[in-house]
Amino acid sequence: MNTEFPAIDAIHEPDQRHEALPADRVRACITAPETAPTAAHAAVWLEEDGGVWADYPTVPPDDHVLPLAWAEGRPVSRGELGARGYVLSRIAVCRTELVSTFGMPQVDRSAQYACVWLDDEGDVWADYPTADLEADLVLPLVWAREQTNFRSELAERGYAFTRIGWSL
Repeated sequence: MNTEFPAIDAIHEPDQRHEALPADRVRACITAPETAPTAAHAAVWLEEDGGVWADYPTVPPDDHVLPLAWAEGRPVSRGELGARGYVLSRIAVCRTELVSTFGMPQVDRSAQYACVWLDDEGDVWADYPTADLEADLVLPLVWAREQTNFRSELAERGYAFTRIGWSL
């Protein structure tokens, strides 16, 4: 058991998979660095209600963000990714209904929550919602559309964001 951050152990328990963690508990578990590791990295944000967003690069830099959506393609198991050399770290839990439906998997939506993962290359993945609670399938998350929002304007409308990582 992790005595420094006991909430981390709760995240890793399989029976806790479908219990959303409020942003303040995520904040206690995750401390993303303030500055990007490289210019190619974009900040990844967790919305208070569980939506996942990422900075959208602009010139000059600004606070443009886009919600993330499941990429199209075949889901892959976390075990298969591990065999390919990927190291996945769980960074958050999001409500699947709050991740943009653009590109959403067409499966039984019995999984209300999805774990969000960051790999060692900086890419963001999310559990693929299936009726099988033991499945470990994931799909990468990508920007949902071309129309961006200003994070500051979203904050004025009541959105609260916590930086949870950096994506390539």
